Amino acid sequence: MKTISVPLGDRSYSIHVGSGILQKLGGLVGEIVPASKYFFVLDENIESSHGQIAMHSFSEDTDACSLRAVESNKTMDSIQDIWSAMLSYGCDRTVPLVAVGGGLVGDVGGFAAATFMRGVSVIQVPTTLLAMVDASIGGKTGINLPIEHSGGQVVLGKNLAGSFWQPALVVADVDTLNTLDDRQLRCGLAECVKHAMLGHEKLLTWIEQHLVEIFARDTSTLVELVSECASIKAEVVAQDERESGCRALLNLGHTFAHAIEPIRELSLCHGEAVSIGLCASVFCAEATGLVDADYVDRIRGILTNIGLPIRLPASVNIEELVSIMQRDKKTVDALIRLILPTEEGATIVDEIDDGAIGLAWASVGASA
Repeated sequence: MKTISVPLGDRSYSIHVGSGILQKLGGLVGEIVPASKYFFVLDENIESSHGQIAMHSFSEDTDACSLRAVESNKTMDSIQDIWSAMLSYGCDRTVPLVAVGGGLVGDVGGFAAATFMRGVSVIQVPTTLLAMVDASIGGKTGINLPIEHSGGQVVLGKNLAGSFWQPALVVADVDTLNTLDDRQLRCGLAECVKHAMLGHEKLLTWIEQHLVEIFARDTSTLVELVSECASIKAEVVAQDERESGCRALLNLGHTFAHAIEPIRELSLCHGEAVSIGLCASVFCAEATGLVDADYVDRIRGILTNIGLPIRLPASVNIEELVSIMQRDKKTVDALIRLILPTEEGATIVDEIDDGAIGLAWASVGASA
């Protein structure tokens, strides 16, 4: 088992990465957050498998509720359901919440923990690659809020309500990835590529060279991948816990991604939207002279080799997409802030006109 520290003073915690550690979860959690009872929020897809293994590892009393992990359930209704279940089970401020599942369950469970009785401890137990390398680390929790656009169309604005609520512990058992389908594994790899683009050339090359082992679910390869990416995220979070500076770089590709992910007709998972968002971002970066054409081709080539989309599956109106981006939580006075790649990493760009953003959208298949 590898252990990565996230040093945040009295909010510091560890990330455990390994094989066969889900069966030891109760002992690991009990050392950090001892309690007489634990409440679980489970992804219903893994409730009868990984969820039961996790719960049975505790000798203390446990109760649980399950959540169907789709973006349309990432709302206040789900938070209220969790609160109600916690009250029904007699939870109080001493009962920690254990979130077992992918990034969506971690976000929703984390927000429920942050707000139930003004905050209870949360333990993140990611069971997808995306959650292991990104969503479970750093304390970002959140839900989506409805946004009405012209013509009465309503989409869910990504993570527009939430809080920073650091976990007490993160436990990532790569054995859970054996039951993860290839589509979701690819989605996690999109975040791994994003991490590597933040100045970690060796990781980018390593991913290129180890795709066969990754998709074969080779244990040592997965432990190395998750540990390396988790270390990158932990280092950034330690420097900038509340995203007032360098942590914003972790949003590379996400301002574009968050505009298309909620559009039901596109049927995009988060990692697929991130992949398209990365392609739009590298186009923007090339247009502004931050990277050259070879870099753009390399990123597109890596994403294609992974099996991720680099263009929209259906045309979407550029003006509508720009309008959604202007509602992103990272905008200021409706000015879109973009994170763009450079040859050495990434940078924050506050002044990109709508025309350049429109061309970036066109480069991934959006239409005027």
